[in-house]
Amino acid sequence: MSLIADFPIGLAVDWLSLAEVNIPEPRLKNWLLDTGSLTERVQSACGEFSLQLLGQQTLEPHSTELPLLQANGQTTYQIREIVLCGDEQPWVFARSVIPQAVIDAELSNLGSEPLGKRLFNDKRFVRSEFQVCTLPYAQFPQHLAEQSSSQLSTQLKNNTKQNLWGRRSVFTFGSHHLIVAEVFLPGSPAYGQNNLQK
Repeated sequence: MSLIADFPIGLAVDWLSLAEVNIPEPRLKNWLLDTGSLTERVQSACGEFSLQLLGQQTLEPHSTELPLLQANGQTTYQIREIVLCGDEQPWVFARSVIPQAVIDAELSNLGSEPLGKRLFNDKRFVRSEFQVCTLPYAQFPQHLAEQSSSQLSTQLKNNTKQNLWGRRSVFTFGSHHLIVAEVFLPGSPAYGQNNLQK
């Protein structure tokens, strides 16, 4: 499966602490607040897993990302955006903001390797609590989200109130901070059929 999407897609949205939001479905909450590797969970939930690298290059972070980065003189960041696919359907869009110094020291030559594989196998990376966001399905890049199964796409197109949910956290590595944000796409198992039909 090959995804076509403009890079960078970005996630310039409002983020909330867990205390500020009510996550409506237990299934969704379980996926959103899972502190383990999301890549590994996706892999275990599907028969066929793939990672699509949309792009990675030096870019300016969003204004909503800069405070979390606590730059400490760091001025150069690489933005990496990927899609995790399960059974040839896009399940998760992920955006990472990584200091160039961390790329040079630990994360060079990632390519299509999952970032989580390195982060969760190295205890020097310490994760923060989650923030969450919601964004209307209609505001997410349609050429990416609509590559979910046709049945789900039809349901969502007919329901303009459908929200996609996302989360982000900060991984601290020494004096550096990097952000990993993930949005669950319409085909993701984080959404049950009951959620889609509301």
